[in-house]
Amino acid sequence: MRITLTALHPEMPDGPWVGFSCAVGNGRGQWSGPLPPLASEHEVELALEDGFQWDHNLHASPSSAPRMDWSADGLRINAQLLQVDSDGGAALSIGGSIVLLSLQGASQDGPQWVELQARRVALYPVVL
Repeated sequence: MRITLTALHPEMPDGPWVGFSCAVGNGRGQWSGPLPPLASEHEVELALEDGFQWDHNLHASPSSAPRMDWSADGLRINAQLLQVDSDGGAALSIGGSIVLLSLQGASQDGPQWVELQARRVALYPVVL
């Protein structure tokens, strides 16, 4: 996922956090590695480290448009759930980027649009 850093929070208790914007909205997450300069662009792997449960912090969405925004409740994402394995491993497509997550209690009926709320978000810079 291609992002632009919009805020730097180096003094967080669990490590540095950043605010970012991307093609589908904006968000916030824990940065892995040394903090780069504000307004710099990066290719990152977005990791949603919450345990997701159908109808708890992830549910069907009436919208078929990818979207991401940050609030006090965490990162809200509207994306396409591509597949869920029998062990709960799931693949999500957010504006062309694939994100893997753990999901319990989901139907396995092919691709569908979902909305989720994530509190544990990590960003891992990718060197291309």
